[in-house]
This record gives sequence, structure tokens and C-alpha cells, in this order.
Amino acid sequence: MNNKVEVHPATEQEGGGYWVIVCINVGSYFKHMQHTKVHCSDEQALATVVANAFNNKICPECGHIFSTHGWDGIDAHWRANHEQIISYENAWKLISTNKYIEVMLASAE
Repeated sequence: MNNKVEVHPATEQEGGGYWVIVCINVGSYFKHMQHTKVHCSDEQALATVVANAFNNKICPECGHIFSTHGWDGIDAHWRANHEQIISYENAWKLISTNKYIEVMLASAE
């Protein structure tokens, strides 16, 4: 997946710092994962979150950034958050072959 991140300044009411939003490439545009945005209070935290977004696996449905251990935890994450969309077993077949977004976009048309 070719993903990107957007960094926006946080207001004083939000505690200052920055908001990081993961954007997933869905072909002709980037899907903003607004509901999983991450607040960073300083530039060091910002650098860590941005590096994690580029170096770690990202849930193609919600933008959750997984740990440094590849897809560890995807099964529990998927069952808790996305099972109503598609079963974990079927989703994993697509995710593990990098076909999830392509197939889900085609089925939505």
C-alpha cells in the first residue's frame, strides 16, 4: 500500500502540538482515516508516529497502525472492529495478498 500521512497543528484547546492522520491510497484518491487520528504533543512524538505510519502495517479499513511486529494483532483488531463488514478469514485472504482495497472498492460499485 502506498500510504501517506497528513500533519495538522492542534489548537491550544486541544493541547497544542500536532494531529497526525493516516491516509490510505485507494486508487484515485487517499482515504483519510480521520477517526484514528493521533495527537502528538511535541516534534519528537510526531516523528515517531510518522515513522510508524510508514514502517508498520496499517489496517486498510480504519487506519490503525500496528506494532513493529508486522500484522501481529490483526485478528483480534479485525474481529473487534470490522467483523460486521467482512469476516476476518475473508479479510485476511485479501489483506495478506494486498488486495483488500481493490476488492472492496470493486464490490462497492
